[in-house]
Amino acid sequence: MKPLTAPSRRFTLRGPGRVPGGQRGRSEGWRPRAALAAVVAVCMVVTGLAVAGAGNASPGLSFAQQGQWIYNSTLGTIFHVNGSTKNVDNQVPLPGAGPGTQIVESDKSGFALAQGRIHEFGKSDLRVLDPRPAPAGEQAVGLSAGAAVFAVYRQAGSIVRLGDRPAVANPGVPLGPPVVTSTGTLWVHRPDSGQLCQLPIDAERLSCPARAPLGHAGALTVIGDDQVVFVDTTGRVMSTVGDDGLGRQVDLPVRQLPTTAVIAQNDVGGRVAIVDPQRSVLHLVDTAQLTGGKSDAAPIETTLSKGRYERIASSGNSLGLIDDSTDTLVTVDRDGREKTKRQIPAPSKKATVGKSDRSGLYRGGDTRLYVASRSGEQVMVVDETGQVTSVDTGTPLPEKPKKPESKPTGKPTQRPSQPPQQPQPRQRPTQQPSQEPTQPLPQQPTEQQTKPPEPRKPQNPRTTRPTSKPDRPTARPTEKQTSERPSTRPPRTTEPPVPPAPPKANPRPPVQASRPGAPRSVSGKAGVGSAVINWDAATPNGAAVTGYQISWTGGRRDVGATVRTINITGLANGTAYTFTVRAVNRVGAGPGSSTGRLVPNGGAPDAPGNFTVRAGTGRVTMTWARPDLKGGTLRGYDVAANVTGGSGTSKAGTATATSWTFTGLTNGATYRVTVRAVVTDAQGRLVLGRTASRTIQVGGGGGGSDATLTASRGADTTHGSGERSCDPPGCAFIRIVGRGLKPNTTYHFEPFTTRWQPSNGGADLTTDSAGNIEIDDRFATDAPGQEVWVVATADGEPTVTSNKFTWRSS
Repeated sequence: MKPLTAPSRRFTLRGPGRVPGGQRGRSEGWRPRAALAAVVAVCMVVTGLAVAGAGNASPGLSFAQQGQWIYNSTLGTIFHVNGSTKNVDNQVPLPGAGPGTQIVESDKSGFALAQGRIHEFGKSDLRVLDPRPAPAGEQAVGLSAGAAVFAVYRQAGSIVRLGDRPAVANPGVPLGPPVVTSTGTLWVHRPDSGQLCQLPIDAERLSCPARAPLGHAGALTVIGDDQVVFVDTTGRVMSTVGDDGLGRQVDLPVRQLPTTAVIAQNDVGGRVAIVDPQRSVLHLVDTAQLTGGKSDAAPIETTLSKGRYERIASSGNSLGLIDDSTDTLVTVDRDGREKTKRQIPAPSKKATVGKSDRSGLYRGGDTRLYVASRSGEQVMVVDETGQVTSVDTGTPLPEKPKKPESKPTGKPTQRPSQPPQQPQPRQRPTQQPSQEPTQPLPQQPTEQQTKPPEPRKPQNPRTTRPTSKPDRPTARPTEKQTSERPSTRPPRTTEPPVPPAPPKANPRPPVQASRPGAPRSVSGKAGVGSAVINWDAATPNGAAVTGYQISWTGGRRDVGATVRTINITGLANGTAYTFTVRAVNRVGAGPGSSTGRLVPNGGAPDAPGNFTVRAGTGRVTMTWARPDLKGGTLRGYDVAANVTGGSGTSKAGTATATSWTFTGLTNGATYRVTVRAVVTDAQGRLVLGRTASRTIQVGGGGGGSDATLTASRGADTTHGSGERSCDPPGCAFIRIVGRGLKPNTTYHFEPFTTRWQPSNGGADLTTDSAGNIEIDDRFATDAPGQEVWVVATADGEPTVTSNKFTWRSS
């Protein structure tokens, strides 16, 4: 038997996977891949769920800013339902759009999404433009937020953005249920590739920053105004979604949940609403952990009446569900208590609806829910508490009196003897005598001067007589002449200038313009030395809004009438600001609406430094250094281990120290391990730091330590000479595979056998950037029947010992 032999000098690998002597080892380099934490798949969704924006009303137009437009296919009319007053306050004729037509609106326009067509009408003049063809013949899903309006054709895979910033995106594949944020960004899932894609208000095409595993089911939802969350009903997890991909992930604490579960597109009181259609059960799951808080709130489970619940919508404080088996509306409050159960009215006998046409469930711009019957002849308004009020949309509004009432007043001057016209001649003498005391003589000559031909006609002498005899009232001969003319001769064409008095007697008061109203929904978000301010349109009050003024201590900005958001820079970090927005029209600036106290901060914390990851049997251990928090107060660290290769279980958690160990991982699977700091800024809001990440494969051996060494017999070799020679068939290299060691670190590897301990001085070799190494040409031995193993040591690192195996001769 020969001892283990190796060169007497020690060697260091130069670069990942390189061994001395010019031979390249077979160490594996692991390329980072996109993290997968939450999964999207197609599920049943509220068809036509809309978030209506604010609008401008023109002078004299009784249009309510808040509510929902509903299409009545029987009358061919769009009705505006005011959710506050619970009545109809306006209408727009639109014949032939057909059942199922959904109305969505921007600040300026409304859009009727009919099957195969899109109709636009102005909200100030209610004028309907010529229809434009839709990209698909299916019924669109309409969504809107402020100035952003979308029509999504899910089966055809087409997204149309309407309004001031039109755009068309055509993925060309079936799409999952879309959602929209308050900033006008639309998010949608591509089940064919698992991508989660967005179309921001200022973008012309889709971008897909996150990806979900294929085969998983789930849906997107929005928490608050802007936080998009993916609910993975297959993996039973919820994950935040943003520009940088998938973020914080928490377990979905629901025991039984099918992949066909229906998820509301907006949260209700901070909870995600999930319907199990197989068991008719509603789950309300708290989302505090997703937004950085801590909550011990258990999920709420409510058993619904047995039915087919495939549509659900949230007002923010209550839920509306449709039982399609009976066409029944069920409302539930934010704590899961059933409030009302109401049958949706059936269409009238004169209505024309198809068997496949369904009632509509919409979320209005006032966040109330609106449920329209299949024909649109009846609407139910669901308020914040879940109470329901019915509104009749089956009767047209009475026509408003037309403005040009003065036109018919010319006719009575030809037939003054008719009783209906008697009040008008009475008004004429009343006005004329009132003028005579101040101007008895100039009144008549002035009229003659405006009609030069009249002095040549025979009636002029009669007309001028009162001027020569001022003691004779002018009104009497004028009244006599007026009453005699119809009986003695045809009406004269030169007399009509006299009767314009009736319009003066009862003039319409002109619409008085005033300063605009206060902008609605003013909000702000502080950034790094900056703040983004958002608002909705102000009521013009008789004169079109020409712009908006944004002011704060030390500054002011003026923007155009169509602008709804502004990013103000150059602010002092740590200083509190309050921003006030005012609308301006030709009359002046209106009252202001203000944001809360905003404190710009130093930005997101840096990524944790010195990030190391070690993999063991079913486990991964992470260590890192505290990063620059940019002035924030540390709340903890978000940690995650997401599967990127193979099948396995993803994990997430919150650490308070600078180390964390995940257990229960899948051996052989590749994980992307991440960590980021979570801080609160000067305003007390949570700020997520930048992410540090590494990709690593979880091993299957090594006795369960964080780092593993696996030793085995390698290739045959000949080594040395004389008594210390090592020759085949017993002589071979020891093959060593290291996983989860400290990256880019020099370890001392030393081989051992049962009889020779140690049998070789070992060698210093360096791991690659992932903490991996393979050694197959360094240590030769011929130790038949003996147990062989290897030990690796490094300064400041735990000692790692390989498995023991029995050496064979061939």
